[in-house]
Amino acid sequence: KKARVEDALHATRAAVEEGVVPGGGVALVRCIASVGEVKGANHDQDQGIKIVQRAIEEPLRQIV
Repeated sequence: KKARVEDALHATRAAVEEGVVPGGGVALVRCIASVGEVKGANHDQDQGIKIVQRAIEEPLRQIV
């Protein structure tokens, strides 16, 4: 039991040092609103923005 606690502490410390973000695509999902605010200068750019939004959502789609 003590070894599991120590492993968890080491994993947490390593995550903090390496800048790990929440799992499950949460960081990406939080970015969707920001990307949605971007407006393209033309139709092609608007399509590119939609593609990026869809790509950001995809990891969560795979998990669900």
